[in-house]
Amino acid sequence: MPLFYYHILQSVGILLILLLIRYLVVRLVIKRFLKANFDITRKQIVIKLVNIFFFVILAFFLAAIWGLSGAEVFTYVTSALTILGVAFFAQWSLLSNITSGLILFFNHPLKIGDFVEIIDKDFPMEGRVENITLFFLHLRNKDDQVYTLSNTVVVQKTMRILKPEEFFEHQRQSRNKEISEENIL
Repeated sequence: MPLFYYHILQSVGILLILLLIRYLVVRLVIKRFLKANFDITRKQIVIKLVNIFFFVILAFFLAAIWGLSGAEVFTYVTSALTILGVAFFAQWSLLSNITSGLILFFNHPLKIGDFVEIIDKDFPMEGRVENITLFFLHLRNKDDQVYTLSNTVVVQKTMRILKPEEFFEHQRQSRNKEISEENIL
């Protein structure tokens, strides 16, 4: 059998083995998330990270099977990392938003569906957390408007997680205040 077919068989074998391992890991992650009652968005992000990890492992195995030397792989990887480094340096705020997003994701008690009050002298806000992405937090206020806040701002501000009844009580008080101000005018 020619060497070419041998490489193809090895590549397919490695692909199948890694797909099986990935399938088992994803099932384990899903079980853990269901047991811990975590938010579905977090599960999706973890599964994306698992996919990236297995893709990188597959790329290294395929490079080894097809005979790429360590120097060639090193050249490609360092070139890609250099381009990414320049891109991130040019967009430093993106890197800080990603880092803040990871902090919100793993270490912050805030989750989708929570009612929060952002304590800020200039721009106080309160609302329900609609979504937390890698870059932004989406907050729906009492007037049903959605605000998009960068994760960096959210991590830097003092925030209070409200009970739903507190949030709705704040809404009721705000409406009563607006009505009384209209009656005065």
